[in-house]
Amino acid sequence: MPETSSATQAMPDKARFLVHAARGAPLNDFLTVAATDPEIAVVDVIGPLDRPHTAVVEISPDKARLLDQHFRTTGTPTHQLTIEPDQPLSMFDNRPFAPL
Repeated sequence: MPETSSATQAMPDKARFLVHAARGAPLNDFLTVAATDPEIAVVDVIGPLDRPHTAVVEISPDKARLLDQHFRTTGTPTHQLTIEPDQPLSMFDNRPFAPL
């Protein structure tokens, strides 16, 4: 049986999600709240330090659904913040390379 770290054992239901600020929405407000929520681990922040646009967070899928619902029902206009699963990037999307 392979050895796993205690952090992996403690949070097997966590996954990475991207929280994105659309149309210049203040992501810093979300980051302030995330810093006080033990269910949200901010893994990375993307964008200028004073105005980041994307946060990579590690949360449970249930927490992601709650955040999605919250983002959809709050803010003027709505959809200022969005959340989506963090997908691994691939240079060619695993399709065969076609010469230009």
